[in-house]
Amino acid sequence: MSESTHLLRVLLMAMLLPITSSAQRLDTTSLKEILSKQGFTGLLQGKVTFQFLGSMKCNSAALQTYYYTWEETNPPGRAIHASYRLIFIENRHYVGQYVVSDRPVLVKQDVLRFPVSEEDGSSLRCDQDGLPKALYLDGGDRVLSR
Repeated sequence: MSESTHLLRVLLMAMLLPITSSAQRLDTTSLKEILSKQGFTGLLQGKVTFQFLGSMKCNSAALQTYYYTWEETNPPGRAIHASYRLIFIENRHYVGQYVVSDRPVLVKQDVLRFPVSEEDGSSLRCDQDGLPKALYLDGGDRVLSR
């Protein structure tokens, strides 16, 4: 391989590295760090899990979508509390969240579908401004919050 070809390959890989690294899913430690520093309102201590659902195309943005669960540890004689949310990250920046009841059953680049009927609101799609500010889902409104 000639030196110029080798140099061209190195330059191409250097240009593509930021694109591929931003598309990779984040580990739990990285997610907790990003969320704690960028205004996430959910709890990040205790029994917390993040399940990567996939990337969603929102206008020109590629949003990483995570299903967040938090469960209170089992206090003797008390009810266990839990919280479920959809979290959106763009290039390591927290975009927002919706409080949800169920995990989506279908994840595509342009839609997240939930296990409820169409008339109760069963999907999330981006509008011309990106993620909708309010979402009718499971018979009620969900508000995009930070």
